[in-house]
Amino acid sequence: MKYRQPGYRDSEYKEEREKKRQQDHGPRGPRGLRGVEREARLVTRCFQCGHQQPAPESVAAKARCPHCGAAQHCCRSCVRFDPGARFECRASIPKRVLSKTAANDCEFFRPETVLDATGRRIATPAPADSERPSDGRAAFDALFKKK
Repeated sequence: MKYRQPGYRDSEYKEEREKKRQQDHGPRGPRGLRGVEREARLVTRCFQCGHQQPAPESVAAKARCPHCGAAQHCCRSCVRFDPGARFECRASIPKRVLSKTAANDCEFFRPETVLDATGRRIATPAPADSERPSDGRAAFDALFKKK
């Protein structure tokens, strides 16, 4: 409806609202991609290079990133690291740790884990006859074949 001021074709506007109420079936869930299942997993990220690896139960004090060699048991990789907090840690530590990127033996350390749902596809087994093109590919080739 073009004009929605009160008094201008109120009956039509009321009919539109009633139709919308009848069509409303509540909130919908998130819409996924058609035909593609996605995988989400817990990972830890290197604070320096962003390299992801599966989240371990605990991290050794001397553990290093396999990609760049940065320390993994350090303040920057901890859940409690907060630049705005006292001593840059949410836990009540007695004294400040000078280097936040160097390996340490903090008793409050817990590795920061994130849910990686970037769209990696779930591995599906290959068809038994992998030489045969799929039906979709065959239809595409048939559509654009040269005469």
